[in-house]
Amino acid sequence: MKTIKYKILLIVLALLSNSCKEETKKIGNEIQNTTQIIKNAKKVANEANGMQENIKLLRNKEPLTKEQFESWLPETLANMPLTSSMINMIPGMGSCGGTYHVGNKRIRVMVIDGAGEKGAGGVGPYRMSSKMDYDTEDTWGSTKTVLIDGVKAKKSYLKSSNSYDLSMFYAERFAVDIKTNEIDEATLEKIIQELNLNELKNLGKQ
Repeated sequence: MKTIKYKILLIVLALLSNSCKEETKKIGNEIQNTTQIIKNAKKVANEANGMQENIKLLRNKEPLTKEQFESWLPETLANMPLTSSMINMIPGMGSCGGTYHVGNKRIRVMVIDGAGEKGAGGVGPYRMSSKMDYDTEDTWGSTKTVLIDGVKAKKSYLKSSNSYDLSMFYAERFAVDIKTNEIDEATLEKIIQELNLNELKNLGKQ
């Protein structure tokens, strides 16, 4: 009888220990997230003047034309064909979207040109995000800041759907968003290289 009681006590203590560990981890994550939010708020505040200058500069530029976007958008990405595309759907705002799809694998690319009155406002969330740092990891996945060719980008991974979301404010003008499904991280880096974002920058100078 004593042996049974002893075993029950051990099980209860083990459950309490695991519960405490989970709670401690949860509290630790919340503290880390709160600290990160405060730091990012300070960074955005410090960059406020620079962001306003960027808005003024972009308002006076002309967005890329449909023909320019068409010349840039790849016909294939990661050996997958372009299955649908949309270019300059909103009057007064340059934009380009493409989907590449084979079986369960999918890549969606979206670009917003920050040029012009509408564009300068449309890229606002990406402009602000580019001033922040991300470093969050949990059971659901992760969100981290990465550097791609010297450009800061926000990379999120969702375990449940095995999907990545990479976003950046490229060349202080273009909001770039890449979403993938059933694509590994190494392939994600190849996708960015194949997109040749530097060509977007060059087209913006024309």
